[in-house]
Amino acid sequence: MKKLLVGLLLLCMIFISACGNKEVTGASGEQKSESVTFTAVSFLPKNDPLAITLNEWIEEVETVTEGRVRIDWKGGANIIPVNLQFEALKSEIVDVLFTYTGQYHSQAPAVSALPLSQLSPSEERENGLYDEMVREHQSLGVQYIGRWLSGSPRIWLNEPIEELKELEGMQIRSAPNYRRFFNNIGISSVMIAPTEVYTSLQTGVVKGFVYGGLVGPRRNGWTDASKYVLDHPFWNQNCTILMNDNKWNEISPEDQQAIIHATAAYEKKMVEHYLEEDEVEKEELLKAGIEFIPLSAEDGKKFTNQAYQTV
Repeated sequence: MKKLLVGLLLLCMIFISACGNKEVTGASGEQKSESVTFTAVSFLPKNDPLAITLNEWIEEVETVTEGRVRIDWKGGANIIPVNLQFEALKSEIVDVLFTYTGQYHSQAPAVSALPLSQLSPSEERENGLYDEMVREHQSLGVQYIGRWLSGSPRIWLNEPIEELKELEGMQIRSAPNYRRFFNNIGISSVMIAPTEVYTSLQTGVVKGFVYGGLVGPRRNGWTDASKYVLDHPFWNQNCTILMNDNKWNEISPEDQQAIIHATAAYEKKMVEHYLEEDEVEKEELLKAGIEFIPLSAEDGKKFTNQAYQTV
């Protein structure tokens, strides 16, 4: 298996051979400066509505560094399978990764603080959590730059429930970072590629799915089968912007600071964007007949407590 993974990563390296391309640029022939183009991949497709603000981050990085740092966002799982992306970053096959902590939290459990955080990204920078996450990621050989998605996950279901115990034994399309929580409340986590979710819901292979935020499922067609949303959001998004540490160190200290400050400003706008998008999307979901179902006060409290105790 290890040889197979290495082979796949080598194929990815060949495919994106433009990675790390450097060029000399300048406003005139007399004043020239070296610029670097970093290759990026994401776990979501470039056209996914949840990834749309990443284009703004890329533009900001290129603006504040006056073009000395450029980001070539190649795509998502069509470029490198999601389960190989973090290793590809560490191996310098790609330079920048738009990912989520569930893909690597087993290597540094402390990064699970991000989905547990009930603070805004700005507050995390003020109270020291951001700096702590920088240190934790450096132990993995990567630079933590910031967050790129906001909102809370919810469980969507094909059939309504009235009590928490009805989730016991239910097969729900999940992701690695939800597994422990779901196990504790009796849900059977099923890992299914995004391209297969629609069919899996329609055929009953799974009885629902978990999804971060409200934007996405309706546009993906998943609400054709799953018309009920458990109205108990939990955690926070855990999507991170990472850069290979060696690549980060190729950037001048001045440009590093410019990128960090630009990311902090981007995070504020990003949070506002997704809050507004969720409000608009909820109206559309209600119009489409999607029901938001609450649990009893007792079950709701139990659900939330389990979520924050078992990450």
